[in-house]
Amino acid sequence: MAVTLKDIAEKVGVTESTVSRVLNGIPKASKETRKEIFQVAADLGYKPNQIARSLVTKKTHTIGLIISDLANTYFARVASGIENIASKYDYSLIISTTGGQEKEELKYINLLKEKQVDGLLFASGRMPFSCKKLLRETEIPTVVVAREVDEDLPSVHINNVKESYRAVKYLINNGHQKIAMISGNADDKESGLYRIQGYKQALNDNKLEVREELIVEGDFKLQSGIKAVEEILKRDSSITAVFAASDEMGVGAIKAIKKAGLKVPNDISVIGFDNNIISLASDPELATISQPEEELGWRSMEMLYKVIKGEELEEKKIYLPCELKKRGSVRKI
Repeated sequence: MAVTLKDIAEKVGVTESTVSRVLNGIPKASKETRKEIFQVAADLGYKPNQIARSLVTKKTHTIGLIISDLANTYFARVASGIENIASKYDYSLIISTTGGQEKEELKYINLLKEKQVDGLLFASGRMPFSCKKLLRETEIPTVVVAREVDEDLPSVHINNVKESYRAVKYLINNGHQKIAMISGNADDKESGLYRIQGYKQALNDNKLEVREELIVEGDFKLQSGIKAVEEILKRDSSITAVFAASDEMGVGAIKAIKKAGLKVPNDISVIGFDNNIISLASDPELATISQPEEELGWRSMEMLYKVIKGEELEEKKIYLPCELKKRGSVRKI
């Protein structure tokens, strides 16, 4: 039989309302009484009724996570980091996947508002103006994950310009001068535009020519990496290296290079971005920029917890460092 507030109240010698207030975090009893109530509740194995608790505290102990695609290992690892900290603070996650589509993002922001979530983590798409506007209007405590926004919203992300620069500089340090890029969509500031900027800046700083025809757009998937390299080799078969803005496109690049009768890294070196499991499954293993996906998740949930509690943030925008993984797909020339 389930333990009730009455059982705890009788054991401690206080009223049911006192037990309810203490268990719901309302400090209207002495320190000794609160301690005894929590101890008795634990000893009896009391399990609070979450619905009833929500009516008292006006909190649902739920967090809404709007995320692009859990089938993508990058987002799955971000979500794992979020879930670990949410569980630590006794929050349940309501996960909504959007495919990065604005229509879906707006739908789920409204849905999560109706469900009265205590906070929201946004890790989807390009954060269009419509989403920023709606988030302001809902007044739900929000943290943006892996996306830099101009708005006054707290965020945790990486510096895509800096990390892309690091990848291209590694190729340059290995003697490469004709370096092509498989980019994301330039309309996507974070994974698209900023990574292109990092590529160009590295070339410019090392007095190497930026050739726009050697930048071919992909969609971060393997097949687009194959098609991009096929196009690049038609434009200039003398390139010695490729920087891919995702590991999947990097592995696609390796496949296309081999299909063209060339070898990696003997003829063309390849470096990716993310450090997904696919980077280790390729032959040769793909050199890459390793993103701290799980840390992006847990740091953003820690930040959201502080926002929900009304605590002041030391930093509203946190940049996490990445790591260069040197592997067999790059050689010195």
